[in-house]
Amino acid sequence: MKENIKTKNINYVIGLGRSGFWAAKYLNSIKKKVIVIESEINKEIYNYKNELESIGVKVELDQSFEFEFFTKNINEIEYVIISPGISLEHKTIIKLKEKGVKIIGEVNIGWNNLKKVKWVGITGTNGKTTVTHLLSHILCSNNLKAPAAGNIGTPICKYAYDQNDNLKIDWIIAELSSYQIEIAKRIEPQIGIWTTFTPDHLERHKTIQNYFNIKNKLLKQSNYRIYNYDDKILRESSNVLSKGIWITSNVSDDINQKCDYWIDKEGFVIERGIKLFDLGIFNLTGKHNIQNLLMATAAARKIGLSSLQISESLKSYKQLPHRLETIFKNNNIEIINDSKATNFDSTIASLNSISNSSVLISGGRIKTGNYKLWVDTVIRKTDAIFLYGESCELIKNYLLEGGYRKKIIISNSLKDVVSKVIEYTNKEKKKIILFSPSCSSFDQFKDYEERGNIFKYLISKSNLS
Repeated sequence: MKENIKTKNINYVIGLGRSGFWAAKYLNSIKKKVIVIESEINKEIYNYKNELESIGVKVELDQSFEFEFFTKNINEIEYVIISPGISLEHKTIIKLKEKGVKIIGEVNIGWNNLKKVKWVGITGTNGKTTVTHLLSHILCSNNLKAPAAGNIGTPICKYAYDQNDNLKIDWIIAELSSYQIEIAKRIEPQIGIWTTFTPDHLERHKTIQNYFNIKNKLLKQSNYRIYNYDDKILRESSNVLSKGIWITSNVSDDINQKCDYWIDKEGFVIERGIKLFDLGIFNLTGKHNIQNLLMATAAARKIGLSSLQISESLKSYKQLPHRLETIFKNNNIEIINDSKATNFDSTIASLNSISNSSVLISGGRIKTGNYKLWVDTVIRKTDAIFLYGESCELIKNYLLEGGYRKKIIISNSLKDVVSKVIEYTNKEKKKIILFSPSCSSFDQFKDYEERGNIFKYLISKSNLS
């Protein structure tokens, strides 16, 4: 008797966020059988469900990610496509792998179907979103179709889907998180950029070395590599990194000899000793943003743009929302939304980029990181700090242990803390309020964007003098 061999033709998509939606929509467009499961139910998910079901995709809501759900079709599964938020150590993934099921991510699907398009892969603990957005802007301003994609918010599979309609893409500018890289089997960009490296996401990656190795995996697989010499760990790891070019924002003859791009004493961007353009045309402040500019410039030069093409595009570049974004300013006060600062290092960079002392708002779900350096910076750069959310008591203890002797106010919610901050700044005539949480948003919000938008709304309803 011949054995009945079933065709592996079912693709399960786990999670119905943006990446899950576009993975399912793209797979359906190339005639794959797709089943989506999602444990939550809300308005956005219902809208995604209705659109997918209208084109023939099966969607199961209020369905937890349990191995038993897959047993009926276990021999027919082509891929299980998981959300980046699902750990590879999840018990269901382990059991699926034991049965020979292939586990991939949405980025895998995008890469497999967009290999003919040139890629820039950008990773790092901080700075990757700005570099991604900035490089995309530079290229698009010079008549190249180079969309920003990946972790920045637009899934890779959306552009794979667009390619079905013959919409020509010159470059994919992909921000890739450690979660996405970890799940991805192989991504080989023409250009890889590593912005910064500090301890983060250790609740997922367990050790700093493992986190480093995941990031480095992307650079190893890139044809051309760009590194940030100003980052201490990257600089000290240069002997184990694949060969590449280096940038620095420091003005030092000794450092410049070790780098390919830098800023000279006159404020010009330099490429291996040759002046490209005046830094003064770039409208973002802070040393970290100079590093971001140099990395984007190095990539644009490799792609083939002239110094004039790059400098002209910078004149129209604007800051991204939720990243040191001034949301209110008058003669008395400036209020800055930096909700994207989800770890201590981001807030350190933000505080150091502001010339005057500020009133700081921080809080949320704390991550592993160098809180001592954060405390030292807060001592130097703030007049008072207002804390809210899950980790406010712990952060207060860090501050007191570190010698912070200025005003510390604690609230449960962002709404309460904004009310108290406005009352304090009106009374004390303080000039700058910086909302830079230093923590993830997941104790009270869906993501940093929701957190930042709610902060903007609360400020718009406040009694500002």
